[in-house]
Amino acid sequence: MVIKDKETKIMLFCINCNKESPHTVYYVGNYLRSVVCDSCNKKIEIDRRHLRTVFAEDFIDRVLTKPRRMTDDMRKAFASLLPFFPKRLFEEPLEVFKEMYEVLKKEDGEGNKKSDKGNKKSSSCKKNSIKSNNSNNENNIKEKSKSKSRSKK
Repeated sequence: MVIKDKETKIMLFCINCNKESPHTVYYVGNYLRSVVCDSCNKKIEIDRRHLRTVFAEDFIDRVLTKPRRMTDDMRKAFASLLPFFPKRLFEEPLEVFKEMYEVLKKEDGEGNKKSDKGNKKSSSCKKNSIKSNNSNNENNIKEKSKSKSRSKK
């Protein structure tokens, strides 16, 4: 956003003329820079050092709040576009995560090694059962993908 100088005409009471007269008000961006009486040309100006301080504070504030403002804009844009996304975009990753969770959950339930540290036979049996579970899961996944491809045809 480029800050532009503005100039407006308003009626104010002039302390030099001691009457109400038209004045020209000059702005830098949203901040008052000076006021000039059109009758007597008396000028009241704001100190430039003060203006720089105000601009610096405003600039720093805008820089620090930019990430939050951009995040809000992105949320609004995403929320308005959400109905136009295909359902598969959200459903398929969820299905994959569910399947991964089920596989990991089964492995954790059957592969609890804390109680079987000394018993080698039971741990080898458990390893074999995990391998068979993994091969069963792979077969299930293959069957699902085949059935999906058949249903698409």
